[in-house]
Amino acid sequence: MKEQIINAIKLQNGKITFKNLSKKFKIDTIELKNILLELKLDGKILQIGNKYMIFPDDLKLGTIIATNSGNKYIYYDGERIPISSDFLNDIILNDVVSFKYIEDDLEDDLEDDSLNNKSQVKKAQIVSIVDRPLSKMTCTVMNVNGKKKLVPYRNGINITLPVDVMKDLFEGDIILVDITPNEIGEYCDATFIKKIGRVDDPSKEDEATALNYGFSNEYSDEYMEEIAKYPTSVSKEETIGRKDFRYQKSCTIDGIYTKDMDDGVFAEVMEDGIIRVYVHIADVSHYVKHDSLVFKRACKTTTSLYTNNAVFHMLHHIISNGICSLNPNEDRLTKTVIMDVNKDGEIVNVDIVKSVINSKKKMTYEDVDKIFVDNEIPQGYEDFIHELMILREASTRLENRYTKNGKITFANNETKKTYNSDGTISEVRYSEDTPARKIIEYLMIGANESVANWLYNMGIPAIYRILEQPDINKINAIIDKLNKSGFNIRHVTNVDSPKNIQRILDRIQNSKQFPLVSQMLVMGMQRARYSIRNLGHYALCLDYYTHFTSPIRRLADLLVHMLIDLVLEDYDKLLETDLVELEKLLEELCVHASRMERQADMAEADCERRAIIKHMEGYIGCDFEAIVCEIDKKIRIKLNGIDTYIDNTGFSDNFEFDRKKKMFYEISTGKYIKFGTKVLVRLMDANSANRTFRVQVLETVCEKEYENNVKKKILA
Repeated sequence: MKEQIINAIKLQNGKITFKNLSKKFKIDTIELKNILLELKLDGKILQIGNKYMIFPDDLKLGTIIATNSGNKYIYYDGERIPISSDFLNDIILNDVVSFKYIEDDLEDDLEDDSLNNKSQVKKAQIVSIVDRPLSKMTCTVMNVNGKKKLVPYRNGINITLPVDVMKDLFEGDIILVDITPNEIGEYCDATFIKKIGRVDDPSKEDEATALNYGFSNEYSDEYMEEIAKYPTSVSKEETIGRKDFRYQKSCTIDGIYTKDMDDGVFAEVMEDGIIRVYVHIADVSHYVKHDSLVFKRACKTTTSLYTNNAVFHMLHHIISNGICSLNPNEDRLTKTVIMDVNKDGEIVNVDIVKSVINSKKKMTYEDVDKIFVDNEIPQGYEDFIHELMILREASTRLENRYTKNGKITFANNETKKTYNSDGTISEVRYSEDTPARKIIEYLMIGANESVANWLYNMGIPAIYRILEQPDINKINAIIDKLNKSGFNIRHVTNVDSPKNIQRILDRIQNSKQFPLVSQMLVMGMQRARYSIRNLGHYALCLDYYTHFTSPIRRLADLLVHMLIDLVLEDYDKLLETDLVELEKLLEELCVHASRMERQADMAEADCERRAIIKHMEGYIGCDFEAIVCEIDKKIRIKLNGIDTYIDNTGFSDNFEFDRKKKMFYEISTGKYIKFGTKVLVRLMDANSANRTFRVQVLETVCEKEYENNVKKKILA
């Protein structure tokens, strides 16, 4: 049918309407709309007004993303593209748009006449809004000049509700509304759905944020009826035909607060120094079937979202924390990847089996690290030391092999937060790559690599986790920025191998700027995504890679489990399967899962930023230590783990601008503000509602003092 519709549009390119197509093909209106939407999202056709045409060669499809300050960009092919268009006030987060590249003048953002250099930059001109996946949005009721006004979560749109609805709302209420999907414009009449809570309730703020990115913990009555039928324990019948590993002293290693444990591990030493590793993963596909409401909802959300004070589950917590969680001392159904790892870290033999386990211990990263770092054995761990030593040796072998082959080792710039009893942040620290975390990281990489290789050699459609090689021009542009700040790094002549990127990191490994340089290079990489095409994972330097180890919280992993089921137990069904249709379905789900993963990342960052700034609101006028992490048209600094930009108004009288070098310097010391410079700043303003804060740079900070005071503890 799609080809017929495309041919019909070709014949009357730009002149045929929905009404014409409906008359011609005589199919259900909703079905026709869905087909046309699929063709638009596939980049086959374009809708302008009420007419359709073949998608022009000079147009592209991108997704609207927004920064914390509300600035909107088009995300396309791993790039964030500025927008130059009359559509700017009509678009909201996650809109899919068609656009074309144009050349536009860009003025330097620093407010100094000597800096107003104009240059030609590539911008995007939006031609049409193709789809609006997120029609639901939260709004806060505000009092503006004595009148109640709705302030939507996203800039660029004004929302109105009927008077009889507004009269029942109060200042500070957070509400959820629905924007008519086809109503695209600056002003929208919305439909009231429900009241979420109040702005002063930390637990509701995360919920409100999640809703704006397409995540919620709401379930239909039909969904809950289906959930109620799930078992709470494994029956004897379910274990028949499975490999029985309940005798093993297997364990899980997770964070202290983790409740959805989908991976367990065990290892033993074999002949010739081989370590046999067992990676047990919850067999979610045994319970979640493709025709169930649970699976259909998972296909919509595609991932769990973890925020400061809440988890928005891909699968209901009754499943994720119950029958599918590898809880200690309870029988659980699993899929097990058995890997033989030799002394060189090579996986010389792999088997994938359906199994049953009984985890003997729920371990935490913190406790396991006490064993390896502090030589302290926590209570309850006495009987597991031998097994943990073997697991660590296996992961070290794998790590050494991956590193030798060219795996890029970026600095860990993640943060670890602790909370007060009311859910507000009390402290933020930088996370560390500890022995316990490395055990799980490298064993999971090994399992994912093994499953990807296994699926590829089966010759069936599959899902891969891919990361393509970066744009060499982007990498060299980053090197140029670094060299302007005092580094002496040669341009790379090719990026065929990740070793060329790792060499840059190796050169500054012991530099105090290593975390910042690492972060810049990460930003220069392509974004990892899901694909049916096995293009390898550049940063890991692997020819085969997938996601298999987290089926509780990621759709891609669950789909991989379902594909394994076809091979292991439904091979006759596999032979009868239309592989072309299967591949097409998987491709659509890959695109959607990759997009929702970006949504989850932005939602998580949004929640974290708001929570940290909310804490900072109590410290306006106080001085903090920060670090300069980018020198460009504006200067970007990192304070308490989050970024803000400053211009020439953000410097005290202790600084002057060198017009020749186009850099600020400290008058008292003559020290220039460069990439990696540590500075003392005064917090001038903080607003958690719009997730912004403003500082003034007072002076530079000596390296030693900064290291002592800031590196380990970045927010107190």
